[in-house]
Amino acid sequence: MESLESLVERYVECYNRVDVEGMLECVTDDVEFENISNSGQSMQLQGKEALAQVASASSQAFSFRRQRVLSLVCTEDKAAAEVQFKGIAALDLPNGVMQGQSVDIRGASFFEARDGLISRIVDYS
Repeated sequence: MESLESLVERYVECYNRVDVEGMLECVTDDVEFENISNSGQSMQLQGKEALAQVASASSQAFSFRRQRVLSLVCTEDKAAAEVQFKGIAALDLPNGVMQGQSVDIRGASFFEARDGLISRIVDYS
């Protein structure tokens, strides 16, 4: 069985390649995803289908995007990562970022695993 550390790294690699199918292979059918931004916006969703829709939409929002894991601490079924996101907006975003503008954000992501797959992801930025 794949370690949670390897699973998180594979998920991020798929994210960076805009490989939504690859991302979905890393998560449970009932995956919970939450994104909390200090700009006051937050989003919660559940299930692979909902995650696929958001991942596809967000991939179109950036002409370039890259997430880098700066540090990762894992137990058997939980992981915490310090992450850096860099991107270039492909369109005007609801948070005020304009098309062509660069984004460079540091944050934290927390993962939980069940049955060898990621069952919960919480991103803070």
